[in-house]
Amino acid sequence: MPTNKLFKEINTCFCFLDETGLLNSANDRFFALGILKCKNPQELYKCIRKIRDRYNYREEMKWSGLNRRIRFAVAREIFNVFLQEDSEFNCIILDKNELDFNSYFQNDLYKVYTNFSVALLKLIIGKNPQEVIILLADNYFSPDKTDQEGAIKGIINDHYKNFVIAGVCQIDSKSSDLLQLTDLILGAILSDLKKQNGLVLEQNKFKRKFINFIYQKLKIKKSFFINNLGLKTRNYVLSGNKIRATIFDSKRSTVIKNKPWPTTGDACLHGYHE
Repeated sequence: MPTNKLFKEINTCFCFLDETGLLNSANDRFFALGILKCKNPQELYKCIRKIRDRYNYREEMKWSGLNRRIRFAVAREIFNVFLQEDSEFNCIILDKNELDFNSYFQNDLYKVYTNFSVALLKLIIGKNPQEVIILLADNYFSPDKTDQEGAIKGIINDHYKNFVIAGVCQIDSKSSDLLQLTDLILGAILSDLKKQNGLVLEQNKFKRKFINFIYQKLKIKKSFFINNLGLKTRNYVLSGNKIRATIFDSKRSTVIKNKPWPTTGDACLHGYHE
């Protein structure tokens, strides 16, 4: 069995991938993918377990289910833990009013999900990979006889010509507190965007309180997508890259006009500059 004598020098991290919104629904304008990245997920798990024990809370945490006082209290404490621990959150949001899935992806939503998952991973990894990543993703539909996990791993490793993704596995979010945390943050950011676009007319008080709590913690005045000058923006970056969010801008992509997007994961993200 081959061994790597420098194994102690290899940096590793875990990434937890979740999505919100429906790609195949005309009533769902936005679709988003989010990744929670952490070097030591066990530390986050320990903190979350203590919070759950203190509240005797055993339910799945989901943005869509944030409708009771205890759920708000648990979500607030867990978000505080996220801010304190060595972890980062990144997301990419697709505005389906701006994208033509038929022209670029032949309406193959599996390709859309795979391409933008890869694009988000490339954003997190950067130009020069520093870590080997283990990716755990929430269950997402893929056609029979397709290997979505293998495709994402292969595309990333081929792109960097290096061993960057060690493995990809889809799991049930009910079994993972960190996937649930990813869903919570992603849901709050997307709900904020929907509200700015007049798509959320009325929000239950616990979701409203949670978003206001996030605003307060992050010193946000009006929205993730309204800057300090009061102007709309497609990007939000918290100091230290703790939280980054972007609305994908197809007009600024490197895709050659009138040619389809590649199907090998080379969809290009814009809005962040390295």
